[in-house]
Amino acid sequence: MRQLLYLACVLGCHGKSAPMQTLPQPIQVKDTEGALQAEVRPLRPCRGSVGPVELIVGGPPLIAQMGVTRWSGAHGGSGTTLERDDQPLARVVADATSASVIDMHGVPIAHVAVAGTRATVVDAASSPLRTLRSEGPVIIVDQPALTITGTHDLILAALLASPELIPEVRIMAACERVLQ
Repeated sequence: MRQLLYLACVLGCHGKSAPMQTLPQPIQVKDTEGALQAEVRPLRPCRGSVGPVELIVGGPPLIAQMGVTRWSGAHGGSGTTLERDDQPLARVVADATSASVIDMHGVPIAHVAVAGTRATVVDAASSPLRTLRSEGPVIIVDQPALTITGTHDLILAALLASPELIPEVRIMAACERVLQ
């Protein structure tokens, strides 16, 4: 009997293992020198960084902790309200072809509109801030000059590459998009 148990253990332990799952490709924003400016890893939980700011975002509903600061995002009929320590900070309204990040006074901080392989980001006065264009496996941003890899989603790329938005809002908005 002991020999059968030993044989079963040996065969069970040295049999074929389950294939390793590959992790999804990170979404990276790099400047013209190739330096990493921002990154989102589309995992559960989502991991994002913009400069020195790093967040691990769970959800839905969105939730992250940075030191003693609690970030959250509650989805409602008028988009997702992002809060810092339970204080509303911004609202993100997005669909397949457009997105807006609006401050709590109703003023758009940035609005993204997609048309084909191009996206335009404008401010509250509808003045163009930047244009993104999809070129095969990369997205090119004109102002500031950036290259984005790991996604074909122009709205996700525009949100992650918008310096008008504070890093935490950029990360939370990008993570919401990849966690959907």
